[in-house]
Parts: sequence; C-alpha cells; structure tokens
Amino acid sequence: MDRVIQARGQKLAGVVEYWNLSLEGVWLHYVSLGGELSEFDIDAYLHGVCELSEYQHDIIAQAVNELIDMLPPPPRATFSGEPDLDEVEPLSPEDDFGIDAY
Repeated sequence: MDRVIQARGQKLAGVVEYWNLSLEGVWLHYVSLGGELSEFDIDAYLHGVCELSEYQHDIIAQAVNELIDMLPPPPRATFSGEPDLDEVEPLSPEDDFGIDAY
C-alpha cells in the first residue's frame, strides 16, 4: 500500500474520530455529493484496509468538512464583564432598529 495514500486515509480517519462523526452520516453526505462507494468501502478505507483514488478521497474529505461546518461552535467561557447569553433576551420582529424593510 502506498505510504502517502495510507497517511492521507489515516489523517481523514483521525478527523472523523476527533469530531465524532458517524460513518453513516459521512457516507450519506458523501453519496449526496456524488460519491459511489458503499458505506463498507469507506469504513475499510478509514481503517487502512484498502486504497481509494484521489478523487474518491476528495469527495469523502469534502463530505467530512461540510459536516464539520454544520456543527455548532463549541461553548466558550464568558468573561465577568460579558452578559450571560442565557440572560440576553432574543430579538423580536418589532426590533427593526430604525431600518426600513423596503
């Protein structure tokens, strides 16, 4: 097995694991982008059992990156001078801030 291809697959597998993405979710998004491999094929690739073409790898990588982009941002600590987001009232449609809607 080519070392570069194997390393690329391992890195992709690490990203999937880090973000705790489900294999099924990755596969479904991959298929929605035009990928033609089975969930089993992707699983085998992520576990270093088989090689894929650069094209198929890139579709999986695109699917993974788009899934990551859809995740909510991680919670952050607020500073003492910042309002607690739970205490901030959401905006209502009446809050137009003087902007004309037309």
